[in-house]
Amino acid sequence: MPAPWELALAWLYVPATRPDRFAKAAAIADGVVIDLEDAVHPAGRAEARAGLADALGAGLGVPTVVRVNPPSSPDFELDVAAVTPLVLSGVILAVRVAKVDSAVDAEMAAAATSHWGIDRRLICQLETARAIRDAHQIAAVPGVHSLMLGEADLRADLGLPRGTSHDDGLVLARQSVVLAARAAGLPSPLASAFVNVTDLDGLAADCERQRALGFLGRSCIHPDQVDIVRSTFLPASADVDWAESVLERAQGMKSAGSGVATLADGSFIDAPVIRQAETISALAARGLR
Repeated sequence: MPAPWELALAWLYVPATRPDRFAKAAAIADGVVIDLEDAVHPAGRAEARAGLADALGAGLGVPTVVRVNPPSSPDFELDVAAVTPLVLSGVILAVRVAKVDSAVDAEMAAAATSHWGIDRRLICQLETARAIRDAHQIAAVPGVHSLMLGEADLRADLGLPRGTSHDDGLVLARQSVVLAARAAGLPSPLASAFVNVTDLDGLAADCERQRALGFLGRSCIHPDQVDIVRSTFLPASADVDWAESVLERAQGMKSAGSGVATLADGSFIDAPVIRQAETISALAARGLR
């Protein structure tokens, strides 16, 4: 079963330079991502790092992570030093590591954060063709919690058309990340941010596509995206009905000492199917589509 925070569906980015927005983001999103990377000019990162502890206080009341700069960046060690006391106090649950380009990058990040005492602490963002090629090796690095894509950078690296209306060139990368994550026993990846903040119909359609590929939840870059992301990734009532029937049948399997069974419609039940039903049931506590 995923941890409760791993079922947060709509994660809202907030620049680390805008602490006035932290609580506002927490009030509407399932999780908050405080960004020390792209959303912060390099000249402003030192001040942003210095203000994190005061701005976060005892926490925002929702799952909170910080996006730190790439392991190859001189800012990375400074970011880790600033985030460390927040992780140790439980205010921050994990870090998103930008532009993880190889298993070596992930290993560097794991070594730099090993003193946190958290087995799975690194959310690795894969943003290049090389990173997608090496996704399985990155996922296998001890300390990696999950994978996700950085699709804006990946589009540029692959030479794909700008905008959000053409995503055929991203399908293989998306499938690769989902497969690498699940093969390594990691949570289903979050979908990358949809960068057109006014195209809400396009966002909803893209969420449906990514949900069908195995993504669970999504990063948001504008408050208007949150409700659409959340509602799209919530289970439908028919899925919840199925999950309840599976879990009910699983109780009978346990009593009978059986590892497999079938539903009334003839569909097969075993341990992986039961885990899927458990996840759907846990998501249903957040609402229905």
